[in-house]
Amino acid sequence: MREFWNSLAQQTKPRFHEISTYLIALSFCWLFLFHPDLRQGYYLLFTGFETMSPFFLVLGLIVTAGLLLSLIHAFIKRKKLAFEKAIMGWSILGISSVASFLVGTEMLPSRSSIMTIIVTWNILMSIVLLMQMGSQKYEISDDEASFAEVIVTTVILVVILLVSDLYLCLSWAMTLSICIFYSTLIVFTTTWVIHYFDLQIPDLLK
Repeated sequence: MREFWNSLAQQTKPRFHEISTYLIALSFCWLFLFHPDLRQGYYLLFTGFETMSPFFLVLGLIVTAGLLLSLIHAFIKRKKLAFEKAIMGWSILGISSVASFLVGTEMLPSRSSIMTIIVTWNILMSIVLLMQMGSQKYEISDDEASFAEVIVTTVILVVILLVSDLYLCLSWAMTLSICIFYSTLIVFTTTWVIHYFDLQIPDLLK
């Protein structure tokens, strides 16, 4: 029993797995392709919201670099550098914060209890990540994602996107919040199960 709780305590230490950042980046790319309003907002970052402010330009570059690094690191076997973790962390933090804020304003009239749970979880994860980055303890792990993890989680993510975005026609912010919730909570759960029960993945799938 003590072993169980020790394992649970270690796994519940808030951090972003390589798969989590990859799935969030992939979700953003999907929504960027299908939602003109998201593309317009992203474009405004690089124009400084019509003020040509370099601050917004830097934000846009950080988000872009973080998304690219998140996608690349899911397919390469290399330890992440400290500055890469910082860029990925700030990028995910910014995306999650904006999505949570927009969903919060969108769901106020309906008071959806399910979306409240999802948004609350995303906000808590954003706060934890911000605190870790403030103390320079970037909890984006160096654990390498296996080929099987990438394939399975990507397939599930595509199903979520198809249902929430194309079938239910939810807003991009709400769809992204659902994907972030899946990427952090569900992936954390499956990862913990695999590590706790020491499940072996065939070398062919690594």
